[in-house]
Amino acid sequence: MASTTDRDLLIETIGAKNVFIRGFGFYENEVVQYATSSYPSDRTSPALIIKPKNREDIAATLEYAKNQGIAVAIRTGGHQYSGASSCTAPNIQLDLSETFQGPDDRTLLRKRGFLRTSVSWSLNEFSAYLAKNKIFVPHGQCIAVHLGGHVQSGGYGQLGRSFGLFGDHVTELEIVDHEGTPRTISRNNDPDLFKAILGGSPGNFCVVTHFTIKIYRDEDYEGSTGTKCMYLYTPETLERLLDIVVKMSDEKDKPMPRNYDLCVSVVSSGNNFLAHFPSKGKQLRDICNGDDDQDDIDKNLPTWPRLIFAWAQWVKLSPEDTYNPTWFNELKKDALPTSINLELAPTAMSKMTSKWWILDAVREYPMPYVKSTRVSDKKDLAESGWAKWITGRIEEVVAPSNNGLFICAQIQPFGGEESMTRKNADNGTSFSWRESTVCATLDCFHLPEKKAEALAWHKENETKVFGPKGNFSSKDMRVLWGSFGEYDFSKVWSAYHEDEAKYQFLRDQRRKHDPDGVFTPNTFCVPAAPGNKLPVRK
Repeated sequence: MASTTDRDLLIETIGAKNVFIRGFGFYENEVVQYATSSYPSDRTSPALIIKPKNREDIAATLEYAKNQGIAVAIRTGGHQYSGASSCTAPNIQLDLSETFQGPDDRTLLRKRGFLRTSVSWSLNEFSAYLAKNKIFVPHGQCIAVHLGGHVQSGGYGQLGRSFGLFGDHVTELEIVDHEGTPRTISRNNDPDLFKAILGGSPGNFCVVTHFTIKIYRDEDYEGSTGTKCMYLYTPETLERLLDIVVKMSDEKDKPMPRNYDLCVSVVSSGNNFLAHFPSKGKQLRDICNGDDDQDDIDKNLPTWPRLIFAWAQWVKLSPEDTYNPTWFNELKKDALPTSINLELAPTAMSKMTSKWWILDAVREYPMPYVKSTRVSDKKDLAESGWAKWITGRIEEVVAPSNNGLFICAQIQPFGGEESMTRKNADNGTSFSWRESTVCATLDCFHLPEKKAEALAWHKENETKVFGPKGNFSSKDMRVLWGSFGEYDFSKVWSAYHEDEAKYQFLRDQRRKHDPDGVFTPNTFCVPAAPGNKLPVRK
């Protein structure tokens, strides 16, 4: 346990207003993160929360932790589903959410096609900056996610087929290592550490402070278009849309061109509709109630109906490219007039990525959850009947009224011969499952008293979805940004990384770059290979 004197010296160095002690002051406000609703104390209760002002404060925190024999969890946005960006006492949390947001923490080299940015910006801030400068890069959808965890866990998003992952575009990483030394890492000067950081075990090799990425300019993709469709939920509509997803992933006729991206989402009644369509509240209410004279729904008390969303995009990659209207017409069938750009007017890529393909809310429902995200390695989902099966599983939660369960499902094809997520496989990163075809998230939020029902629904899904006879994937395949279930990484590593050779490589890098265990704050880490001075902190 840290002595009072040691802790006081750290607080004096960092500044009292930037250190939060468990049980005192504003700690309870600062400790809250996405996973707190479901893992309030057993994973997210560090002894200290430290908000460093600069790299020197980061180095001081790491030195303190090593001297005390404790570990540091690194948080930029705190959106990690399993709570792995936090820890429990005596370990401490390093919160970078506000550290690097000065004028020198973003530098755009637009003509050269590069952007240097810090990890402290949220996706909301980051996408707004991109739109202002008429540039874009693939990234995720949740506005409260910050760039540090996002880049290290991949940055999956709407542009997965057309451009790949957010992390695929990194050219340099600026870090503070376990000794407190600032370093710049690239594929050229330290390819092993570069590979380990991008996809291996986020926050467990160093503290990433900034990175440089390749960006794209709107004017180079003029003529691109997309539509953000909304439908009143019916199982028939959902199955029809998922059949389109399956057709894209199975590629039975011919390869699906890289130009196309699609994401299908389902939400229960009581959803946060305005996060998807911020200006469409009155219009949707009028459609549902048939009364144009009714006042808008109280934004603080939304009572939106069960809905389906389909985000469809086509990128004009070359002057000769033209889109297939039949593909869009299939998607637009039964879409409500509240949908966006049904006429398929050409739209700037930065507008679509910053305004349409982003969720304007911190979380989907204000309640605990049972989460599940997996990817598929199958190209026979039509034959396996997966679309019909998953529609039935979603219907079981969505159909009953007042059952205390709330679905948020999101299904997106990432694969195919032309997919850039697949083609970027050998780019020096360690993001897993590049050959995957579809990513499916099935999150069941629930009232506190309905946890058993949510778990039972999840457990039934698990019996059919993967394995030799699985209808979705031949084995358990997960992604680090969507972690769930088992929290001891050593017991479930094969679900997150393809093979033992890669796993051992990451373990060796952990031993090399975290010799004292200072970046090992919980069990959801790739464990270091034998030889470290300190055991894994739980």
